[in-house]
Amino acid sequence: MEYIINGGNKLRGEIAVYGAKNCALALLGATTLTPDEIILHNCPDIADVANMLKLLSAMGKTVSRDGNTVCIKGELVSTCAPRSIATLLRGSALILGGTVAKYNQIALPLPGGCAIGSRPMDIHFRGLEALGVKVLDAGDMVSCLGKPHGADHTLRFASVGATENLLCACVLADGQSVIRNCAIEPEVAALEQLLIKMGAQLDGVGTDRIVVNGVRSLHGAEFDVIPDRIVAATYLSAIAATLGEGVVSNCNPDHLRAFLQLLQERFDVKVYENKVYLRSDKHPSDYGTIVTAPYPLFPTDMQSLVMSLAACCSGETIICEQLFENRLTHNAEQLNKMGAHITVNGNVATVRGGDLHGANLAAKDLRGGAGLVIAALAASGQSRVGGIEHINRGYVDLAGNLSSLGGNIYLQN
Repeated sequence: MEYIINGGNKLRGEIAVYGAKNCALALLGATTLTPDEIILHNCPDIADVANMLKLLSAMGKTVSRDGNTVCIKGELVSTCAPRSIATLLRGSALILGGTVAKYNQIALPLPGGCAIGSRPMDIHFRGLEALGVKVLDAGDMVSCLGKPHGADHTLRFASVGATENLLCACVLADGQSVIRNCAIEPEVAALEQLLIKMGAQLDGVGTDRIVVNGVRSLHGAEFDVIPDRIVAATYLSAIAATLGEGVVSNCNPDHLRAFLQLLQERFDVKVYENKVYLRSDKHPSDYGTIVTAPYPLFPTDMQSLVMSLAACCSGETIICEQLFENRLTHNAEQLNKMGAHITVNGNVATVRGGDLHGANLAAKDLRGGAGLVIAALAASGQSRVGGIEHINRGYVDLAGNLSSLGGNIYLQN
């Protein structure tokens, strides 16, 4: 399957954001901590979530979905994750901490996801070892054994996934744990809030130092998945790139501060409590220098969007990707096929854009694919974007939603 995109239409109208993929996966990972029912509202119907639900079901959980509400309950009957499902998504790693905490063992094939660079699991493993868990890393499979105990541990890097796994491992551990240099992304704070609703005792929600006092058991809870800030940025980028005007609603602008600052300096942007208005009359000369870094600084997941925006400009934009070493090259090559002039030297891309034209394009990762769709919407002529299975991992009906704003984009088998 591929997207057929006839560029040149200005996107106009209002569009709502749905639940965040990265939040939903972390919350689903935490359901291993209790056999009681966990009810998640605003849970996006995307490939990664579907595969995570399949994984939990295969390991013994009872799973049901009614619209955007997902219910998970029951004990795990196996702590060995089936390779055929676990390797489909990076998020499968998020069952590590909860499963070890509740069942004191797990065997997990190392997960898949986007090929955007090295995303080492050693941060997860060293944290679990600090809690007294024995970790055997066999290359393509990790086995963990032992009941976690309290510890004082500092992450060598503020990894979102490692922070989430260690939080889940600590909530049922014996004694008190202190985790330092935690990631402070909104998705991490949402997990912390769910754990508290489940009966966990932790202090420091949303900060880089979390203190957890282990409890004997957790219970069920009901929780809303937070809006997807990357999807919100995608819609805003599409409106800006096509010189359109629109409102992106059901989002949390506080989660978009670094990205919104970039837009506010160049477009007519109005920020409200749960929505953002943007009008784009002309392309700016450039987007300056963008350096990706952990939240609350500029997110790596929005870097591909900005590269496409910069490709529409006549001036020079510098993008420095500090988190994933392979994230620049592919989209640079694809955008150059459309008439951009992008050079990549190590982790720095120099973007010189101009008048983009249609081309045959291939998505190689989730956010990069969304960036290519944005460029195709802004370009003259027709583009074909293949590899949309990557895009479907994190976007609900991207073609349909962009079409609702006037984009000429459709899916072709």
